[in-house]
This record gives sequence, structure tokens and C-alpha cells, in this order.
Amino acid sequence: MAKLGLAVSLVALVVSVPVAAAPVDLLSHRAVYEVSLVPDKSKGIVSANGRIAFEFTGNACDGYALNFRQVTSLDDGEGRSRLMDLRSSTWEDADGQKFRFTIKNMINNQTTQQSDGTAERGKDGGISVALKAPKPIKVDLPGEAVFPTNHTVRLLEAAKAGQRSLIIPVFDGSDGGQKSYDTTAMIGRPIDGTVTGRLEDVVRQSGFSAEKRWPISISYFESAATGDRTPVYVMSFDLLENGIYSNIRFDFGDFALAARMSQLDKIKADACKK
Repeated sequence: MAKLGLAVSLVALVVSVPVAAAPVDLLSHRAVYEVSLVPDKSKGIVSANGRIAFEFTGNACDGYALNFRQVTSLDDGEGRSRLMDLRSSTWEDADGQKFRFTIKNMINNQTTQQSDGTAERGKDGGISVALKAPKPIKVDLPGEAVFPTNHTVRLLEAAKAGQRSLIIPVFDGSDGGQKSYDTTAMIGRPIDGTVTGRLEDVVRQSGFSAEKRWPISISYFESAATGDRTPVYVMSFDLLENGIYSNIRFDFGDFALAARMSQLDKIKADACKK
């Protein structure tokens, strides 16, 4: 799923490349999540409410498109409130080599960040970014960052191969589109479809109760930071075998938000004709 722009220090574990992992088949779907404050994890924020709208479509031939919007109202209890509006539209080829993105962040209806551009993986594995906004510029990012959908695929491959962690940089075009984030994902043991605990009602009602799922927690770090790093934020969720995100939670340090699914619809996708 797309990053929200703001992520429990985790011990870095050495991981190997997934071996003989089962193939990943991502489901085209539309999901709506209701956002609320996690009271026992929040200081300085007394209430929060909002909604995430998430639409994911595509296949392994034509690539994957993601349209995402989150609107959240935060109240500090002292008469100050913030209306945060994040809009993101991206496309990524199935091989994880090319990425297009248009992203806008607004606070109280004022644009605070935006990015519009493309990114492509070079022969050395690094990412070359060509931006149109906020200003025309080209940036070469070292390392071998993956794009968001490919990150989901890597998580599922690692989970299916029995790995307990995945450490990899991610580029999603956020924060002006000029940097990637280091991520450390901790992957819990698989939850069999017969175990109903934590399963959201909407997931069950949509016919996905038999899907295997894994509890995952991802810490996002500034890539330039060194030493004992503190994550920018931590995102945790249950990842279904078909790529659906459930039981989402964002921990920003001073406060945390929960996103509970209220709507889930399958979208008919074109057949892959490779």
C-alpha cells in the first residue's frame, strides 16, 4: 500500500533472498478504511477521524495502478486542529523497473508538498528520478530501492518462504520525490484462514476469510541517518495472501492512528496475456 508521509526501533536482522517462494497474485480491489485515534498511544492529540480510499488495479503484464486518498482531521484539544489531505496516483510495471507518480499533501487546504515525475531502475540497480514538480530536476538515488507494489510482492514472497524479516529501501515518490526510505519489516507467523481472531468483518463478508495472512510491522527510516536510528513512523497491518491490507495502524511516535476497513470490493481486472 502507499506510505503516508510521516514510522519502535527494530533490531536489524540479516535476511536472504526468498528461495522457492510461491508465486504472488495480487487482487485488483477497492477498499475504504475509517481512521481513528489510538488513545493509549497518543500524546498531544485528543481526537482524530478520517477516511482512506484505496483503489488497486492491474496485472503482471500491464503493470499496477494505485489511486489513494487519505483525509484526516487531528485535534490537539486546545482549539488547534489540522485537516490533512494526501492524494496519490501511481503506476508501476510488474517487473519493478519503472514507476510514475503524482502526489500532493495538503494541510488545512494549503499545499505543503507535491511531486510529479517518473523513476526508472538503472543497470547498476539504482533509481533515476525525473521530476516535473515541485520543479524540473533529475536525481540519481544510490542503492537498490524497490517501488511500493514490488515491496508488497517482496513481503509476500518473504512471508511465503518462511522469512521473519525483510530489510530493503523503498522509493514511493513522497516528500518531494527526491529520496528513498530504508525499511525494516518484521513478519509474524502465518495466520491460517480458520483462525478468526483479528479478521475484520468486511474481509469475512467479502469472502476472504480463508485467505492466509501475516501480521507485519514496517519501520521507515531516513536513508541518510546513521547510528541508533529512530523510525520516522511504523506501519503495522495484516497482509492477506492476495495483497489486501487489513487491521492497519500507523505509529508516528507522539500519536498513533488505526484504520479499520469499512468497504471492500473486487474489481474485474483484464486477463494477463503474456
